[in-house]
Amino acid sequence: MRAVRLVASAFALAGALVLPLAAGADVQHVVGRGQTIEAIANRYHVTSKAIIEANQITNVKRVHPGDVLVIPTKNGSPKGDAKKNDKKHEGAVANVGKPQSRETTNYAMKPKTPDVLHIRRVAMNEDYEVHVGHGRVSPATLKTFEKMMRSQDNLAHPIDPRLITLLGIVSNHFGSRKIEIISGFRPFTPTQYNPHSNHMHGKAVDFRIVGVPNETVRDFCRTLKNVGCGYYPNSIFVHMDVRDKSTFWIDYSKPGEPPRYNAPNLEADEGTSDVHEEDTTPMKDEDVQNTGAEAAGAMVAPSASASSQPAAPPSAASSPATTGSSVP
Repeated sequence: MRAVRLVASAFALAGALVLPLAAGADVQHVVGRGQTIEAIANRYHVTSKAIIEANQITNVKRVHPGDVLVIPTKNGSPKGDAKKNDKKHEGAVANVGKPQSRETTNYAMKPKTPDVLHIRRVAMNEDYEVHVGHGRVSPATLKTFEKMMRSQDNLAHPIDPRLITLLGIVSNHFGSRKIEIISGFRPFTPTQYNPHSNHMHGKAVDFRIVGVPNETVRDFCRTLKNVGCGYYPNSIFVHMDVRDKSTFWIDYSKPGEPPRYNAPNLEADEGTSDVHEEDTTPMKDEDVQNTGAEAAGAMVAPSASASSQPAAPPSAASSPATTGSSVP
């Protein structure tokens, strides 16, 4: 196998780098933690078979974080975002082994609108601007989140204030970029894999940040205290929940498949998308305009419609669920 292991100093950059090559050469990709051959292939719009053949891989389980894979492309020219990543990370790769500032490696930047969340609830086609402030979350913000995080069946549940505060920290860290919420509160259903999911109690969110790789969002969430962080390399979001002790897991399953965790007994939560396949294309940074803070909870008209009621959970939640129409 032509994949070679990088030295430890280079491994610090392994999460999302693409090594620049001379003109006419194929792209090289540094394998990050939790990345699969299939996920890497999807990123560069090539087949898994092409990557396996180009690197003479006989066992995909022997590909490890820090390995360098050759990504075959037509005429030796990277496709799409791979070509952009070459230029974006050229400076960082040139300094492999040298100290790197957070801003040059993980998309961190000064928030354009501090403590104001710009959120799109993808499944409902709704946009919100919510002021979270410091410390105590206001009743108005709690009500806004209760409605914004409602289920597809229009059931709402109070959202844990600390989860809201954590989203504010994430927003500030990534420069007030728009947050796309994929799933929030979900009532219990007999088909769910985790009967104790934090989604049932308003303590979890599946989301992504516009213009920021999920791997980068994942890495920052893991720095937060008492947080459950789930990474889904074959899906479109990062899971974050509040709990008493920090936990991290990787779920290699595809949408609709049973969970395939990287290790047993991880106390992993369940991640599920509330959006259809055609809604999963992430927005680009240039498509978003942060226009400044408006009144807390400002939003576009909801487009979600109520459907049949799901089965009741096996145990009562912290407070009763209410229909979305009853929330101001």
